[in-house]
Formats: sequence, structure tokens, C-alpha cells
Amino acid sequence: MNDLQTAVETLKEKIVPEYWKSIDIDEGWYQLVIDCDRELTKIDPNYQITQIKQKFGGLRYYFQPSLPNTYNAMAEVVKKYETIAAVTCESTGKTGVLMRSKSGWYRTLNIEYASNTAHLVGYSVVEHLENRQP
Repeated sequence: MNDLQTAVETLKEKIVPEYWKSIDIDEGWYQLVIDCDRELTKIDPNYQITQIKQKFGGLRYYFQPSLPNTYNAMAEVVKKYETIAAVTCESTGKTGVLMRSKSGWYRTLNIEYASNTAHLVGYSVVEHLENRQP
């Protein structure tokens, strides 16, 4: 296990106890969620994660603050990282665009990586970088 994988595994300790302990993103977004957590922890050291996942090609980072009056500041941090993820390949961490498979699955992928990876060859560009609004 590399350092990023270990850091993401550590984030699972912050998931609300009664929730499933899973972070459902690919390696390209690991650094984003680690950095997001670092900023959120500065605002509220005891906040909890309810879910981190990819949905429709976008990062979703759901949380519960433990301190009053911190939600808005924390939501701004999350929005910042969700915006970065919208143009970051979820597999490689390189520049990415929203792509769609023939069967309708959306992912944010690097075009070159997708075209050279067997299980992603059927994906086509939905939105180019300059048009992407998360």
C-alpha cells in the first residue's frame, strides 16, 4: 500500500460510526480528498465524514460538522475540491474531462488515458475542459 492509499484508509476512521466504512473513488482523486480533509480538519478537528464517492463523474464529499457555525466554511472547502475534481482524471490525477460510456456511465477521465485503457475505450467526451461547470 502506498502513502496515498494509507492516507485514504485513515480517512475511513472519520466516517460516522454507523455508516459503511468505504471511500468510493479512484486513485486520481486520493490527493484531493486528503487535501480537503486537511483543510476541513483545520476548521473543525472533530468533523465526521458521511460519504466520499464519485457520482455522475463528479466528486461528492459529504460531512457532518461537530462545531456550531462551521458548516458554511466547510461547505466552501468541499466545493473547492469538488470543482478541482471536475477537471481532474479520477484514475490518474492528470487533467480530465467529463466522459460517458456507451452504457451511460459518467467519469472524469484524461482523454489519452481513456483511449489507451482497454476497459475505458468505449468512453467519449461529453464536455471539454473549457465548458465544464461542476
